Amino acid sequence: MTGPRTREGIAMPDGPVRSEVLTTDQDAAVEAMMRIAVHRPRVQVIDPAAVGFSVRSAGLPEWGTERVTFTGIRYGSVLEPSSSLIAGVWRGGHGVLRMGPEEVAMGAGDAFIYPIGRTLHFDNVEPDKTLVRLPPAYVAGVAEELTGLPAADLHFLSARPLTESKRANWSATSEFLADHLHDPGREIPPLLAEQMMRLTATALLRVFPNTTMTVARVPSGGRSSPAVVRRATDFMDANAGRPLTVAEIAAAAEVGPRALQAAFRRHAMVAPLAYLRRVRLERARADLRDASPGDGTTVAAIAGRWGFHRADRFAAAYRDAFGEPPRVG
Repeated sequence: MTGPRTREGIAMPDGPVRSEVLTTDQDAAVEAMMRIAVHRPRVQVIDPAAVGFSVRSAGLPEWGTERVTFTGIRYGSVLEPSSSLIAGVWRGGHGVLRMGPEEVAMGAGDAFIYPIGRTLHFDNVEPDKTLVRLPPAYVAGVAEELTGLPAADLHFLSARPLTESKRANWSATSEFLADHLHDPGREIPPLLAEQMMRLTATALLRVFPNTTMTVARVPSGGRSSPAVVRRATDFMDANAGRPLTVAEIAAAAEVGPRALQAAFRRHAMVAPLAYLRRVRLERARADLRDASPGDGTTVAAIAGRWGFHRADRFAAAYRDAFGEPPRVG
């Protein structure tokens, strides 16, 4: 077999570190797969004339995506409980996922999540997948912010999406993420990376059956004074240019996340992250006004700098907030 062609450590300014392994060497392919998750592999050649391995990775701090394509190969593995929460979509090929007595068959178009804390057995035939990795603690924190479910109580209950429409939603989300992170010409500023990470976590919680779905509402968190809102807004105003979580904002306000949300509902009539989004819109507006036509500044670049990953949605939010379309100068 020929040796691998590998490109690694390619990082755009403010962007992901990208790597690419294209090879017919089984050992090189297994090594690349081990970087995604440690597992016990079993490789079987089913078509010697078609053997090929492609593993493309794009990683930001704490999370990332992979596009994995194997041809002429049956790839089995045993994955012990992983430190990452892994979900994705099959683009081609087929396989079976076994979790104890449960067996899930998958093929082209199917979406999936690997439940955390369980030993998983895979048998994949010519797999072609897009994978997304997130820290379980981050997803659990988003679940607590959205529903009040204690982070430790988050569990995903099935590998499959709830409905066909949710499957389509996750398929579109995972491909959107991979397209953006794998594009060598695209910058991913820190605030945009934060928003993409949160988008991914929120999509997982809405698409795949999990314990947040039994929570009727966010608990009130008790009565909170207007001082909580003042401390929180001061903190967000001063730190709008860096990634922030509800937990960080709550700590600055000297309360817990649920008490912070209760204080904003009672005294500000807006959620904390909605307030932060408005602050970032105002900063984007200031940057647009400070820029000069012809100096190379674009609306899309400023939108990305302030955490808005889709130019059309940024334009709509800008128009709603300020009554005019975004423009330079």
